[in-house]
Amino acid sequence: MSVWGTPWGRRRLPVECGTVILVLTVTGAVMGILSATLGDVAFLIALAVVCAALALVDPPLVAVVALPATVLQSRVGGLLSVADLVLALAAAVVLILVRPQGLRSMQSLLWAGTFYLACSLPSVVLNPFSSNIIEWFHEVALVLGSMIVGFAVGRTGRASLAARLYLLACLVIAAWASAVGLIYIAQGALQPVGLPDLNKNTIGGMLGFAIVMVYARPTWLRLPSWMTWGTILLCGAGISAAQSRQAMVGAIAGVFIVSLRRRPETGRFPKIVWFAAVPVLFIVLTMVNDQLDSGNQFNSSYQRLSWYAETIRIWLTSSVFGVGQRWWYTGQFGEAFQPPNAELEVLSTFGVVGLGGFLVMFAVAIWATWRINPVYGTVGTAIIATRFVQAQFDLYWVAGQASLLWIIAGICYGVLERDRAQGTEIVLPGRDSRHRQRRILPRPVPPRSV
Repeated sequence: MSVWGTPWGRRRLPVECGTVILVLTVTGAVMGILSATLGDVAFLIALAVVCAALALVDPPLVAVVALPATVLQSRVGGLLSVADLVLALAAAVVLILVRPQGLRSMQSLLWAGTFYLACSLPSVVLNPFSSNIIEWFHEVALVLGSMIVGFAVGRTGRASLAARLYLLACLVIAAWASAVGLIYIAQGALQPVGLPDLNKNTIGGMLGFAIVMVYARPTWLRLPSWMTWGTILLCGAGISAAQSRQAMVGAIAGVFIVSLRRRPETGRFPKIVWFAAVPVLFIVLTMVNDQLDSGNQFNSSYQRLSWYAETIRIWLTSSVFGVGQRWWYTGQFGEAFQPPNAELEVLSTFGVVGLGGFLVMFAVAIWATWRINPVYGTVGTAIIATRFVQAQFDLYWVAGQASLLWIIAGICYGVLERDRAQGTEIVLPGRDSRHRQRRILPRPVPPRSV
């Protein structure tokens, strides 16, 4: 049955499958011709046709693809990444075709994102250059579009499929990065690993999300224990090969959030974070201290300090509403770098007003996902916290990673709404559970008079 209530009858299914096969065959032939001269155009057409075919068979599948597509950082025409294009198409399909029921349950999250975007709008009006305007609409898709797409994935029962596809992509990246790291070690070079279209911090961010997700063990993920720990170990090896300190600290923060809640399957508090946090934080602090003691003004630690100072200088030129997004492409300030800190980037682009909206958005999101049934909301809170901590030392508005946290948050609400509608909501037992189901006793019936 389709998600909007129309049954996919057995008679229609062969017709739809035949149509899809025919469309893909014709598209493949056309793409073979166009790709020789117009590679980007061919890719856009192919992407649109594939999404249309998925929408024809089962519209929520387009939303499912948006989660694993966050690892695709290649840019089409030098403008948008593949991850952004897939997200935009998925959001359009969800709004037009899927229209999931129960979206009101996520209104606190949606209002938080809307509040931030409203606070950033004055900067767009006062600095009406093209990059600023385009990027504002881009952020609408990254925040609100991601939330709605995630909700549709969870509400239609596709959360496990989407998450497993994402984890599979992360395992491939982790294995690839680990193999390259071993080659470097064999050559006597202990250097960070980068892959095509993926720098070390992008690799680390993706794998950090994967670690937190599988460690949280949401009920809708349904992974066996051996796969959970295997994923954690392989992704941990990939982060180590990339030497991404931001990802290490962010993953520890996410795992710490998970450890504050009882496991749905055991009712016990996980304790591994206390054993993992100390050595990881020691390694990170040692690496930073070595860079600061080296006196090399061009290493990443010193470079960040220089960028922080320059960002504050630029912010002071328009402290209330900021100088607009992508100011580093305008050449107006003589600097061409994206600030490697979420708050400083928002402060320089949207000013004090925008930064206030940004912090409110995260505070409300963490509060909202924390207060819902912990069986569903804990992984959302952990992923949001992971991204926020990562962005204290790295770029925040990065394709894929700026949307993934809101997709996961939306999935949490979508799965919860689906289980409630079906009467299968899982509630943790215990005295401290604020989400215990009430047992409604029948009223006593008075005896009939004889």
